[in-house]
Amino acid sequence: MAEPDKRQLGDGSDNYGEAAKQIARAAKEARNESAKQAAAATTVQASVEGGKAAAELAAGTAAAGPWGAILSAAWALRHTLFKILVCICLLFLIIIVLIVSLPSVVTNSIFGLNGSAASAENPTTLLESYNDLAADISAVIEEGYNAALSKVEQIIRDGEYDYDLSMDVLVNYAQSSAGYDVSYILAAYSASLQQRGTSKENMLEKLQSVADSMFPVTSIEREVERSSTDGSSPETETVKYVECTIHPFDNSVIIHAFGIDASATYDQFQVTYGEAIQKMANALKMTLYGTLGNGQMVPLTDAELLAFVNAQNCSPMRKHILTTALSLVGKVPYFWGGKSAPGWNDAWNTPRLVTAAGSSTTGTIRPYGLDCSGFTTWVFNTAVDVEIGAGCNGQYPNTYAVSASELLPGDLGFLADEGGWGHVLIFAGYSQDGTRMWVHSSGGIGVILNTPSYEGDLSYRRLSIVDYDAPVASVSSEENTSMSGE
Repeated sequence: MAEPDKRQLGDGSDNYGEAAKQIARAAKEARNESAKQAAAATTVQASVEGGKAAAELAAGTAAAGPWGAILSAAWALRHTLFKILVCICLLFLIIIVLIVSLPSVVTNSIFGLNGSAASAENPTTLLESYNDLAADISAVIEEGYNAALSKVEQIIRDGEYDYDLSMDVLVNYAQSSAGYDVSYILAAYSASLQQRGTSKENMLEKLQSVADSMFPVTSIEREVERSSTDGSSPETETVKYVECTIHPFDNSVIIHAFGIDASATYDQFQVTYGEAIQKMANALKMTLYGTLGNGQMVPLTDAELLAFVNAQNCSPMRKHILTTALSLVGKVPYFWGGKSAPGWNDAWNTPRLVTAAGSSTTGTIRPYGLDCSGFTTWVFNTAVDVEIGAGCNGQYPNTYAVSASELLPGDLGFLADEGGWGHVLIFAGYSQDGTRMWVHSSGGIGVILNTPSYEGDLSYRRLSIVDYDAPVASVSSEENTSMSGE
């Protein structure tokens, strides 16, 4: 797979002054644009908060497409009165399309349709409404995750298994990748009521009813021989424990929570409910972000992830690092200057201002995620609790060169630019046809598993501060054996 965007590689440092300049410039451009196109007049607020691209999408005034063609035709009319009348009609039509396309649970508070009074002086923006709903949804998802942990402890208690051994081998995919999509949840709920009578309280109540099913838990009984002493002579005892797995978020529970038949026809769009929900979710992302970057990549399923990892001929520790890296594929977008602490970050995929200088996205609002070195830092912090350095240029000195034939999963690849090293990737291993594969946070997309077009230009390196042969504490002896290829 070719690298789709090489223009936005690397990472940046926070520079609020530069970000402020970019915001002012974006606002000025948006004002100029709205002066040209009357239909954009009601969405200057969106342009200030979300950048020019998002504002144009929200208003339906992108340069190309049917709206552009209609506006051009209107402006070609001879009389100014005709122009004004056409634009007024278009304005109302655009607002109608906007309301129908976006999840009503998001727009109700903006237009005062949820029973609250809409303030003319301080109107609720789309971003504010989305952030409010996203925070409440995240809280319910957290309840679901805690319920999964409680299930694990209940399984241990009911089976009278050794607690410490059982918790040591717990496989927790939910901890590193929750895998839920707020925009999809909002769209599914609104579609379930056909955009009528939606409310935040009702949505959260329905989500809470399926919280126990959000993160499936499976278990396998194990036993191990362990030496013990009774004070006189050593003895061997059989100790039973249980290997539990907390799986990533199960998106099918959303359809169940809202009582949706995904294959049924959605009357308003004359498509299936499944298609309508996706269209509404995409419309919300395009309006907020001006891009579908955070929703285009399909996450790897558990089966695909484990199959790829187990096919690699390397140590259990390297497979553990690789599993951690692959857990974010398709789930975390690219964000210039994006860094994060170990473990899943609930702020990922939520709108945030880009403050790092040096990118075309600086000063705009984008779905929060990781840049390239932010991703590699997160992987090694999460997997092995090792800080490998800040930025591409900070990580490179902690590595040494290896040849292409020596590459193993967990090694790094660096791509040079004019100022040093502009991009860093993690070697993932080989595909079935022997192609070298890399996992990295790619500019304009997010965390992706592919073979970039510049693969031959990479400098292959290995971290000198990571013990790739160390035992993996959270993996049982049986899993160690199966993952080592023996």
